[in-house]
Amino acid sequence: MSIRKVALIPNITKTGALRCAVTAAEILERGGIEIYTDESRGQNFTALGVKITALPTDTLYSICDAVIVFGGDGTVLGAAKRAAETGALVLGVNFGHVGYITELEASEISMLERLCTGDFKIEERMMLDVSVGKNGRQLFFARSFNEAAITRGIVSRLADFTISCDGSLVSCYRADGIIVATPTGSTAYSMAAGGPVIDPTLEVLSVTPVCSHSLDAARTLVFGPNSVIKVTIPSAKHAEAVVTVDGRSFFRINDSELAVTMTRSDKKVRLIRFKNSSFGNVLYQKFGKG
Repeated sequence: MSIRKVALIPNITKTGALRCAVTAAEILERGGIEIYTDESRGQNFTALGVKITALPTDTLYSICDAVIVFGGDGTVLGAAKRAAETGALVLGVNFGHVGYITELEASEISMLERLCTGDFKIEERMMLDVSVGKNGRQLFFARSFNEAAITRGIVSRLADFTISCDGSLVSCYRADGIIVATPTGSTAYSMAAGGPVIDPTLEVLSVTPVCSHSLDAARTLVFGPNSVIKVTIPSAKHAEAVVTVDGRSFFRINDSELAVTMTRSDKKVRLIRFKNSSFGNVLYQKFGKG
């Protein structure tokens, strides 16, 4: 794939991220690639004496072939979800604590020269479509790269959850919450709740209870990519629950007739890969060293 236009998205709160983005701009411009950023960051580049075209966010993602993000997994996640809507490729440069989604460290920025020659691979990652509805009417919709978490509200009591797959009841939980995760999201909230770590190139949905009050129903369930997972909360009539998507978008549930439905999205995050690191190697480098 030929890369002609690239958006640079540095997290300016991360020390060194902006200057690394400036270095990236120099490398890419020498290779004949046009460089852009969004309007909120344009002045930061200008302050360092760098001339770069700043565009409205929607325009930026629609015209660029690739987006390079300088930050942690949270910054990359936000940019990746926008890029998935337009099909733009995503490359993360790690300035966070873990950087599981990122491909490069700041010390490896010279590898960006390979963008100019097309010497890279594309890895596609699954996303979820998350909706809340009642009687056929959709009240909330969001796309998830990591997970949808349905948790009890501010009242300190366990909530009841029923899980169905393709219209058939699968399980009932009394727990603090339920996490439905993509393989990429299996190393985030789901892993912290005791869920399995899943190879991110697979396409499955994992359902993990959070602090389940049961001896036999505290296991993660893993479903195929075409499954339709539906969660209802019978106890919502007594105390509200909250659906949170990737830790950002949320919707309050205070009606036991509301249903949260999750399916594989037709949109995918397309990550740029330079390295041939295996899943196991990445897992050890990011998590195994403690």
